[in-house]
Amino acid sequence: MSIINPQISNKLVNIHGFSSYAQDFLSEDAPICDIESYEELIESGNFYSIEVKKSFFKNCLFRNCSFENASFIDVLFECCDLSNCKFTGTYFERCRFVSCKCMGIDMSSSIVKQVSFELSNFQYSNFNKARMTDVLFDSIDFAEATMSEAKLSKFKAVKSKFLKNNFFKTMLTAVDFTDNEFVAPTVSNPPIELKGAIINTFQASDLIALWGVVVKQL
Repeated sequence: MSIINPQISNKLVNIHGFSSYAQDFLSEDAPICDIESYEELIESGNFYSIEVKKSFFKNCLFRNCSFENASFIDVLFECCDLSNCKFTGTYFERCRFVSCKCMGIDMSSSIVKQVSFELSNFQYSNFNKARMTDVLFDSIDFAEATMSEAKLSKFKAVKSKFLKNNFFKTMLTAVDFTDNEFVAPTVSNPPIELKGAIINTFQASDLIALWGVVVKQL
């Protein structure tokens, strides 16, 4: 896999009041570039089809905001709360999410390329029908999240929690779960999604029941 950090300039324009600042660019259908934004608090903001490049967000709270059909290229989110925001159909390339709270975030039908998710909470999130290439999950809580009918290529996960996830029709071939918690996924019957997935012995004892195998205790 090939993860490339966001290409962000050392000289960024500091923005106070991102919501109002963004409206001018949205009305002109122009991209936002080379900005940094700190400690924003935005509720129910509508940023439909916004385009953000080479920018940095830190300690920002976007509560129930819509970023549907947006585009983020070379963007870093650090210590941000994006819980319950909608990123349906959004394009991400060379982005990082570090120490973020993203519970219930909706990234369904998104395109995610060369993106790292690190030390973040993605419980109950929605990645259905997402297309993910060169993506890293590092210390991610993905409990009870859904990733059905997604396309994964060069997907890597380490020290993450995959608990009660919906992986229906998402092929997990070559995904290595051995350094992660991987418990009780929802898959097809038989579980074709798990063909070629890499698991450890402990995980195998839990997952073997998905093939209808009964393990007799001696």
